[in-house]
Amino acid sequence: MPTLYRVFPHLPGAAPTTPGGALYLPPQSGGRIDNPDLYAVLYLGSSAAGAIAEAFGRFPEWTPGMLEGSPGLPGSVRAIASYRLREDVRVCDMDDPAQLLALGLKPSDIVSRDYTRTRAWARRVYEQGTWAGIRWWSYYHPEWTSFGLWDLRRLALVDVRALRLDDAAMQEAVRAITRRIVPRAR
Repeated sequence: MPTLYRVFPHLPGAAPTTPGGALYLPPQSGGRIDNPDLYAVLYLGSSAAGAIAEAFGRFPEWTPGMLEGSPGLPGSVRAIASYRLREDVRVCDMDDPAQLLALGLKPSDIVSRDYTRTRAWARRVYEQGTWAGIRWWSYYHPEWTSFGLWDLRRLALVDVRALRLDDAAMQEAVRAITRRIVPRAR
């Protein structure tokens, strides 16, 4: 079973599928494969460092403040959860040239920042009715894989831990995507 990871605002004591829980799906409309009229999607990474990079990569400096929780969820903190996905789950692999050819796509279509385009091909994949989600290479590092799952029935929560700037996965992400940790306010 593959292990997947997600960074999210965690509220200690929250039930898994409620706000602050590791399986909660917040309202969506801003992600790469979001089509909220058809499905809700949980975004995950194939490595803890990859999930951290996807969550914080847009920031050139990483500070303690970014590990605070969501303003709309008082008492929350940024955490990383790990999950197990059953081997028999069918996930559409957008790194497979045959899959790209079948969908009439180029590799650049997959990581495009034009989300109108990425949501269109994600809609087509979903409408095939055979996939639990999609996987593609990370925008930040091609060795990391990003996942978007709309069928979570065979995804099991394993662990949740609060993120810290000295976390080994945080340090790996910093090195891999060349970010700088600023441990306290200047």
